[in-house]
This record gives sequence, structure tokens and C-alpha cells, in this order.
Amino acid sequence: MPGPTAWQCPNCGASSELPADALTADGSLSHCALCGNGQLYRMKDFPQWLGMLILTLACGSFFVLAVGFYQYNLAWAILLGSAAVDGLIYLIVGDVVVCYRCGTRHSGLPSRAFDPHELAIAEKYRQERIRKEQLQKK
Repeated sequence: MPGPTAWQCPNCGASSELPADALTADGSLSHCALCGNGQLYRMKDFPQWLGMLILTLACGSFFVLAVGFYQYNLAWAILLGSAAVDGLIYLIVGDVVVCYRCGTRHSGLPSRAFDPHELAIAEKYRQERIRKEQLQKK
């Protein structure tokens, strides 16, 4: 079977092999290794908090330099430089496949077969979690 099969469970942290039926013949993922859900999406394998930190620092620096010190050239250089760094990070960082139902992240596998995140599908699974929690409270 082609492709990497090592997998780490996000819930318990245990390392194991992907189930044999989770990979297709070409080595891509057919369903979630944890819950078996077939609806998966791809996203960049990059922490969102770091991206937001870079954006916040760039915008804050732009505002302080442009409004506070009237250093427009430096302010624009910082803002455009952060956009260039963001673009470079986007090109370098690989993709990860994520399950809509349980949020398990599968990395190191071919991911181009999956569409990016769709809000309508994510909302369906969010509502499913809410209904399940309400039933457990009764």
C-alpha cells in the first residue's frame, strides 16, 4: 500500500497505523481514521493563532507608525512585508486533511482530492454535536 500509514490519535496521543480500509489504492484517505466519517476537508497545516499574531502585529505597527509618527513609508513597508511573509508561509506549509465530525487532523497524506472547508457542511456537524449533547443531558 503506497503512502505513509503512521497516524497519531488527537484524543489520546497514541501512535498507531492507519486502518487498512482508510487508505485507497493510491495512498489517499477515504474516511476519517478515528470516527469513520467520509466527509473531510483540507486546510493548511499552520496554527491560526500564529497567523493572527502576525496580522495583529503588522496592523498595529502600521497604525502606530502611520498615525502616531507619520512614518508612512516604513508603515507601508511593514504592512506589505507581512503580506509577503504570509504568502511565503502559504507556499511552504503543507496541507492537512481534517474530519468535519470529530476534527481529527490527518497529515502526511495526499490532500488535493479534498475540497477546502465548507461552512454548510461544518454547520451540519456542529448541529449534530449540539443535538447529541442535549440528548445526553436529558
